[in-house]
Amino acid sequence: MDIFNVREISFNYKNGKKAVDRVSFNVNAGESLTIIGTNGSGKSTLLYLLNGLIKPLSGDIKIFGKDGHAFSPELRKRISLLFQDPHAQLFLLSVWDELCFGPLQLGLGKEEIHRRAEDVLRLLDIGHLKERGPWDLSGGEMKKVAFGTCLSINPDVLLLDEPTTGLDPRSQVEFVDLINELRQAGKTVITATHDLGIIEDISDRTIVLGEDHRVLLEGKPWDIMENTDALLHANLIHKHVHRHTWYVHEHSHFGTHEHEHVVLNEVSDASSIKNEIREAAFRMTDLEKLKKLLAHWAEHNEEHAKTYLEWAEKAGESGDKEIYNILKEIAENTKKLDGLFEKARKIVGK
Repeated sequence: MDIFNVREISFNYKNGKKAVDRVSFNVNAGESLTIIGTNGSGKSTLLYLLNGLIKPLSGDIKIFGKDGHAFSPELRKRISLLFQDPHAQLFLLSVWDELCFGPLQLGLGKEEIHRRAEDVLRLLDIGHLKERGPWDLSGGEMKKVAFGTCLSINPDVLLLDEPTTGLDPRSQVEFVDLINELRQAGKTVITATHDLGIIEDISDRTIVLGEDHRVLLEGKPWDIMENTDALLHANLIHKHVHRHTWYVHEHSHFGTHEHEHVVLNEVSDASSIKNEIREAAFRMTDLEKLKKLLAHWAEHNEEHAKTYLEWAEKAGESGDKEIYNILKEIAENTKKLDGLFEKARKIVGK
């Protein structure tokens, strides 16, 4: 059964800015769909359209087989939206009040309302926040509470807008695990994200929105991740190549900085690399290649140390002291290698 049947919908904001342009797709009951795209591609707007907060200027949406233009109270009970910014979702005096608010609007009895709120506190491990005000929470805690307000109405469909943004690594893993628990429970989950690191873990299918606000690609998440041309076109990754006289150093950026060193013994014929450079690399002995790699790592060691320190600072800002301390120690130990790498550089430069 189709939960959503979306046909050629478009939406512009009042300032004339285009947000969604002739987008079509279906979502089946129990399916987990990820919608990926760069900032401004229309992901959030698309979730607002699916949730009935706004109506398309053209095209058609059917929700549970009914006209989505007339979003009924019944559909409001069955579909819940997690906003990207939890400040837009939390407005009461305590976490407990926030978790009770949704069930109260459903007309449930006091005992059932309290049972649901307690269940959510246990599920998200936020019982210690029960009496706290939303303004008195960290960003990660606010995100969990906002998610809890969605879960407390026990919807059939969850629309999640960048659920892992701003979370420390441990909380990100917890959210991924929770999304998968919801999938196993038969919930339909639609997640808008530009975090490519999670889509294979949480989805059955992925839609890529291009910067033109149209569907660029649709398919299995692992197939999408292998289609680097499409991801580059959508500006979700970028690639640049450093050419050295002996090997290619190619970076692909998937949010974090991942890079691969390809020694030319294994590199494919690349028109951008001159034949004489390839031939020179093939003539190099293993020891010569090792020396070149050592010289390269000596050149970039300081940059690596800075990267680890930046990661540590992000972990510290997110409140994870354990990860902060580990990353800071890695950064400090990496920086200590500068002296050894300098010696190595002098040796290989002889």
